[in-house]
Amino acid sequence: MKKVLIVDDDFLVRTYLKQMTDWEAQGFYIIGDAKNGREALEILQREGADILIADVSMPIMDGIELTRWVKKNSPSTHILILSCHDDFIYVKEAMKLGIEDYLLKNNLTEENLLDALNKISFESEENNSEIERLALIGRKKLREDFFHAFDAGEVSTLEKFARDAEINTDFNAAAVLMIIPEQWRERERLLTNAERENFLSAFSEMTLNTCRNLFGDKVQPLIFDSRKGGFFHWGLIIEDGTREISERLQNFAKLYFNLELKIILSPSQKNIVELSKQWQKLYIARADSFYCDEKIISAEDVSPLATTIAVELKTAGRELVEALSYIDEDFSAVLKSFREKLLSAKLRPEILLRFITELFTEERNILPTPLQAENFSEWFTLLENFLNELRGHRSKDYLHPAIRLALRYIEMHYREEISQTSVADVVHLNPSYFSTLFKKSVGKGFSDYLTDLRIEHVKERLTTSSEKINVIATSEGFSDYQYFVKIFKRLTGLRPSQYREKFLR
Repeated sequence: MKKVLIVDDDFLVRTYLKQMTDWEAQGFYIIGDAKNGREALEILQREGADILIADVSMPIMDGIELTRWVKKNSPSTHILILSCHDDFIYVKEAMKLGIEDYLLKNNLTEENLLDALNKISFESEENNSEIERLALIGRKKLREDFFHAFDAGEVSTLEKFARDAEINTDFNAAAVLMIIPEQWRERERLLTNAERENFLSAFSEMTLNTCRNLFGDKVQPLIFDSRKGGFFHWGLIIEDGTREISERLQNFAKLYFNLELKIILSPSQKNIVELSKQWQKLYIARADSFYCDEKIISAEDVSPLATTIAVELKTAGRELVEALSYIDEDFSAVLKSFREKLLSAKLRPEILLRFITELFTEERNILPTPLQAENFSEWFTLLENFLNELRGHRSKDYLHPAIRLALRYIEMHYREEISQTSVADVVHLNPSYFSTLFKKSVGKGFSDYLTDLRIEHVKERLTTSSEKINVIATSEGFSDYQYFVKIFKRLTGLRPSQYREKFLR
């Protein structure tokens, strides 16, 4: 497998080249990239390269100077020059120096790039290429093992994996950054698997280049991606300048990828084991930063969130559910008040989820969950849209679940001595709140509803049965016959006997 170095002063060109083809499948391995000839020389002296793909026109050291140095000091390295139409005079100079081929950037495609590379004559035998390929796969696997152990907090094996992967962990003090791309789920859905891998690779390269450009080669950053905890994020291990690096990453991510980043910083540590422990704490800090609007957050500044639900918040939740049930309510005002109380309470996301699902039991399987949102604002926007849509499907006939349960209970037990307090207890509501909710839902108070229900059953039996009127009244829940007669006449305009005579079937 042949080692390739890409040199171009345009970051987007370097990124485009790296994503243009499956390099490893074609028998090539990109050892790195540089933005000018001087940077390229440092990499060549340190690692060597079989093929150099270089722009002819660059600042500091252009492709011509770079070609001269390579031909003199590394004659086994093959050179492929990139140029624009206006650069042809320089291309002819490069050809005199002995470059293998050149390509015009305007006509750069995967096909003509691979054609040019395949025309280059290599001295290595096929078996050597296979050995290199297997060695590369082995190194990649060892690095993956190290990052997996770091991410999982498997500190007992971490130092061994670092040694096996030849990862330097000898630093004075280093920190780890949790880099969280916002709105990632929506963006990821639009990408094919290949596009996703290309994007992740390009972002990683951008991150490493940002670190090197800021601190030079003395800094050897490590980056990996993870989905631990159900969220996607990158981890970046770096020795210095974490806040400055964070600011630059945010700027470049927005500029090149139109991507907003939230970054959580760990405190500095002197060894990789302690750093892995801090990484585990970043997962906790991520949950605790749910209500934070800052884009760069120090884990040490994040306070633990609440785990208990205050009575005031429970009351606000009931008011929200009640307002949702009626079209004539000022729902937006109730929702705004509920949001303010949630922000004030600052519940942990898993406690917030439990609270919300208890409020909306029937919709619990389709509620937007705070555990799948990047922050409170994102989640509440989803919740607000969901509740407005839900409210649009409901009518004035919608009944609160507790009232539906109460009505079923009353229907089954109306002949017994039941009271508003006893029914409120059955549906687990405060009697005062139950009274208000019942009247608003049904249109009448509990006593009137119970009396009307009993009268309706009496009227049915008066017209279908020859039983004595006082027997019917007593069996339908009226223990005071005179009171029954008075109520019956007030509601129907007739005495029970008159009603029977008039409507007897």
